[in-house]
Amino acid sequence: MPSLPKNICWDGLFTGESVGPLLPEGKNARLLMPADPTFDVFEKRSSTYCKIFVTSDLRESFLAWAERRSSGKGTGWNHWGPSTTRIAAGDEGFVWDTGASAVILCERPDLGGKPGRFKDQKYVELALIAKDAANTARTRESLTTLIKQYADFAKRELKCANGA
Repeated sequence: MPSLPKNICWDGLFTGESVGPLLPEGKNARLLMPADPTFDVFEKRSSTYCKIFVTSDLRESFLAWAERRSSGKGTGWNHWGPSTTRIAAGDEGFVWDTGASAVILCERPDLGGKPGRFKDQKYVELALIAKDAANTARTRESLTTLIKQYADFAKRELKCANGA
């Protein structure tokens, strides 16, 4: 397992210990995030990410991603493929062999008509991708735990009126 910082992504959303087992063997890991690492998909941008590169600078080994959207639970927002299993994460969640995703409703009446915020975009899709993770029950368990943690974090950090 590569050497990882104690806390990873957006002020320590994940620990190196929790993400490490999902990464390939390697000596060094490189973390990449936007220049402003604030977790935000409503005010300054519509999406954000946290990437960890281990074996290549061209392909991330781990990706945590969030994007504001206009559709949510029950609308076919999940585009990750037919091998997904439904899980209890956010308002609707899925896990598969190398990733997990969830969608949350995030009502932000405080943003009203601010530029850049479309009133119909009140859902946030969250995804975790671990392309090099072993296809095992333990990987799916880890991804399920992490996506639940991510959904709780997103509701709190985005200040959703309907949040945790």
